[in-house]
Amino acid sequence: MCQGGSMRAALLATMAAVLAATTCTGPQQAVSAAPAGRHLIADEEFDGTSLDLNRWNPYNSKSTNGISTWSASQLKVAGGELQIIGQGKDPTGKANRSGALCWCKGDGNRAYGLFGIRAKLDPGKGYAPAFLLWPESNVWPRDGETDIIETVHPQRAWDLASIHWGDPPNGDRESGKVFGDFAGWHVYWVDWRPDYVKIYVDRTIVYDSTKSTKKAVIPNKPMHMVMQQEPGPYAPKVWLPAPDQSTPDKVVVHVDWVRMYD
Repeated sequence: MCQGGSMRAALLATMAAVLAATTCTGPQQAVSAAPAGRHLIADEEFDGTSLDLNRWNPYNSKSTNGISTWSASQLKVAGGELQIIGQGKDPTGKANRSGALCWCKGDGNRAYGLFGIRAKLDPGKGYAPAFLLWPESNVWPRDGETDIIETVHPQRAWDLASIHWGDPPNGDRESGKVFGDFAGWHVYWVDWRPDYVKIYVDRTIVYDSTKSTKKAVIPNKPMHMVMQQEPGPYAPKVWLPAPDQSTPDKVVVHVDWVRMYD
């Protein structure tokens, strides 16, 4: 299974340090145009009424915390967007459910390129949106992981962007952090090349491996896009608390499009 995060539980003891990672100014107005000179090679506009299962693999399994549920029934294509729907306010997590999927079929696995997602993140305590690149080999952390965005903030007031590399069991990680209103529409980009990884929100760079202080290792094997919304709780003291009565009945990640460029 191409579920990013399921193999990262040991890292959460140090997540508090990640939350103090390098910060940036807030993102600029959302933009959809790719940088000049990049050529579109695959795109998903979600214009139909169902997922293209020749591309997308919805998860039907226990979620990252091992208690809650990933279910394809929590994914909906309507109105020109994909909706990843989180539901449930169970403090134990057992009754909480959400959606996750990977573009890991067809043309989804590739090494290098520019990957973009236009999305907005509904507020909601106890649900954590994440967009990432996960290795086709499923060998973590040695073959890498690139977190384009992940946030546990109830009001979606900040995002983390990270890369992972190194040897089991935990590997190494380096992150950047950006503040803003991510309940609105933004475009999330990762530019992955043989010699660097740069992650952006709109035109604001959040992480740049060329400025690494930890000698970040750039992935060099094929990866694919994963989009998920983790149900809580998951290491609630340092990461994702359980939903509570302040959590909306539905917490939705809205995805307008996903695009890949050379």
